[in-house]
Amino acid sequence: MSTTKVITVTLNPSLDRTLITNFLAVGYHNLTQETTRLDPAGQGVNITRALDRLSVPTHAVILLGDDATGRAYQALIHEEYFEATTIRIKGRTRSNTIILDTGNDTETQIIEESEEITDDELTHIQTAVSNLILLHDIVVLAGPLPNGVSPDTYQRLTDVARNAGAAVAAVISGEPLEAALQARPELVALTQIEMEAFFNYPIRAPEDVLGSARKLCQMGAGKALVILQGDGAALLVSGEDAWLADLPQPEQGTTSGVWDALIAGFVCARLEEQPDREALHLGAADAAFAASQVGNEFGTREQAAEFLDRIDVQDASQLAAEAGGLG
Repeated sequence: MSTTKVITVTLNPSLDRTLITNFLAVGYHNLTQETTRLDPAGQGVNITRALDRLSVPTHAVILLGDDATGRAYQALIHEEYFEATTIRIKGRTRSNTIILDTGNDTETQIIEESEEITDDELTHIQTAVSNLILLHDIVVLAGPLPNGVSPDTYQRLTDVARNAGAAVAAVISGEPLEAALQARPELVALTQIEMEAFFNYPIRAPEDVLGSARKLCQMGAGKALVILQGDGAALLVSGEDAWLADLPQPEQGTTSGVWDALIAGFVCARLEEQPDREALHLGAADAAFAASQVGNEFGTREQAAEFLDRIDVQDASQLAAEAGGLG
């Protein structure tokens, strides 16, 4: 394993509470089943937690409010085994609630909006990231920006990281992605729905996802990683190559952290200098483990390996050609 570390940046963390109930009755008292989970979350933190479980050196940079939720979040972070830099700001920290209804086989998410942060607070983040970076590190910028923050925030952080000799993975969408592409991150990761919103046209079939992912690479992304909604698949485009990985359907688990586990597994394999196809394979296996769990629970390398035989990775370029091409 390389001594290179992965630095994740989470500007919009959330303390996630996951409940399990059977046949949720809206407007009535409902009893929970099993133990309620409480996880320090947000995409960057989830990716760090997943990387840590895969034994990858990682350091999380987190922007936290000074409220009770923020203090609870920091206490949970202290129980983890990875390094973390928390920057405390005035205001509250988001807290999301996920309800898994085993009777109706549904998952309901109640998402809190974030508060605005100041330019000075963003400067503290930028300084913290800059001070942590060593040559050949990887910086992962993940999750939506807090309210009121300039869309070019991730672009500026990408410039800081690349100027310090680090590679950048941008797990973002919308205007922040459009700006960040100008700084040419080595990897862009987003969902199919986020891609549709970004390009403002329907993207449904795998070959349509492939064509749009290639557009992202033309716009500045070194590689593009997309998770297909509903189809249980992930697509990776790198230069002329494209790979499609089938993901097993969740087994009694929640969707929390599945996308983040896929990215962590991919980054882990690339740090080991595995080819893109094998990196996507490990990422998909790590995602499959996360999909089998309740809450933001991530697997070890051994646990992820148990799913490798259930993952099929195919040449997406050939699949697109058989489907009639991209035009």
